[in-house]
Amino acid sequence: MWHTIKNPMDSATNPLGSGTTPLLTERSIVIVDDDATLLSLTSSYLRRLGATVHAASNGCEALALLESLHAAGTVVHAVLCDLRMAGGSGMELHRQVGERFPLLLPRMIFSSGDVDGDDVRSFIDRPDITVLAKPYPLAELRRRLAEFPPPP
Repeated sequence: MWHTIKNPMDSATNPLGSGTTPLLTERSIVIVDDDATLLSLTSSYLRRLGATVHAASNGCEALALLESLHAAGTVVHAVLCDLRMAGGSGMELHRQVGERFPLLLPRMIFSSGDVDGDDVRSFIDRPDITVLAKPYPLAELRRRLAEFPPPP
C-alpha cells in the first residue's frame, strides 16, 4: 500500500541548520522501491530536506498513487524509481507514465544495483533516462532532484 508523509519544515526542525532553507521545500516526490529499508531511509532523508514524500513499493502501486495524486490536483515534481521490482518494474512504470502523464517522464530518476540483462541495459543506455547506481550518495540524489525546474 502506498502512503504520503508531509513534513513542513521550520528553522527549529531544519536538519541543515538554522537559517538554511532545505533544497526540496514545497516539492512533492514519489519514491518507488521494493526494498522497504531503502524506501524508508530515502523517504526520511527527503522529508528532512522539506519534501512531501509519496511512497510505493512497486510499479503498480506507484501508478495508482500517481493517478490518485493527479485526481487530487497534487503536482508531482519528481519520481525516484527502482528498475527491478516484483509487481511492476520501473521500466513498465516509465511506459505507463508516458501514456498517462507524459510531462512527468523527464522528471523520473531510476535506481538499480543490478543492470545486468539486455532489457535493462538498453533502457538505461537511452539518452532520456537518468540512472543512479545503488548505493547512490544521498547528496547526489538531492542535487539531481533540486536541479529539476518547477513542473509546467
